[in-house]
Amino acid sequence: MQSAKCAAKYAPRAAAIGFLGLVLAAAPVWAGVVEDCNSKRASPLRIQACSEIIKDAAATADQKAVAFRNRGEARADAGAAADSIADFDEAIKLNAKDAAAFVGRGHAKLTRKDTDSALEDFSAAIKLAPDKSAYYLDRGYAYFVKGQFDPAIADFTDAIRLNPKSASSLNHRGLAFRKKGEADKSIADFTAAIALNPAYGLAYNNRGYAYETAGRKPEAIADFTKALSLDGSLIGAADGLKRLGAKGTEANQSAALISAGKAIVETNCSRCHAVGTTGESPNPKSPPFRTIHQRHPQLSLREPLSRGIAAPHDEMPKFPLTNEDVDKIIAYINSLPQS
Repeated sequence: MQSAKCAAKYAPRAAAIGFLGLVLAAAPVWAGVVEDCNSKRASPLRIQACSEIIKDAAATADQKAVAFRNRGEARADAGAAADSIADFDEAIKLNAKDAAAFVGRGHAKLTRKDTDSALEDFSAAIKLAPDKSAYYLDRGYAYFVKGQFDPAIADFTDAIRLNPKSASSLNHRGLAFRKKGEADKSIADFTAAIALNPAYGLAYNNRGYAYETAGRKPEAIADFTKALSLDGSLIGAADGLKRLGAKGTEANQSAALISAGKAIVETNCSRCHAVGTTGESPNPKSPPFRTIHQRHPQLSLREPLSRGIAAPHDEMPKFPLTNEDVDKIIAYINSLPQS
């Protein structure tokens, strides 16, 4: 009876749209639950849907494994790293060949600064899926965080080999070369990344630093200026222009963004979050803004802020954010000393 019940709930249909292994159910109610669990949006609804599948005695071990992984991803996006790791642990117990679960757990461990354990998880994922470019990028970033630039460069090189059109992999390898003091190689990688994505403001920003290090002031000023024109939240580029004595409005515009962003978060977020340079958050579930880089280490805040999932707690007051507001908030967060 139980297997028949499970089959009825989770039976695949011809045009299944399940994500990463879950299939839609024939019954409309359960079809919605599975779809919500599969959603990439980090929301309480996704967590609730995955929890329903996990608690359902009729669900198979494979279905529960995917639900645990999906819930782990949602909790990680919400900043609940410990709960996320616990979910990925369960997913891996149920399916030790799920490379994506190892990667998800690795990312969650990185946010907790458990870099060595994160490296083990990324390595396990690569062993399971050696042709997955993104996994080498993930492990390379962990090596980069650890300050081990040679293995980081090796992993970024593998990521580029597997996906030559990855501007992100080129940008990361450029960062590692710059940290090693190999300015020419870093500039070459940033230039290649920009060729693949001419709107890649962060690559212009990073190449600006490399040009500055190499003593090429005019090129550095040009790159910092271009970076800010593409992404006003890149406070490092504004600082670079000031440092190099550049004239113009870009640095002033960035300062205005920071001030406006501070006003937004103080009005809308300070009830729960510590939004300044020190102090603990009034709500323990709400991360201090100065630590947000731990969940979004690559200036990738725009998408989650735009989706309205910047805070992981249900008490977050709902307020609309325009694209301009997102820029202001990011500029302010990036201006905070990181801890």
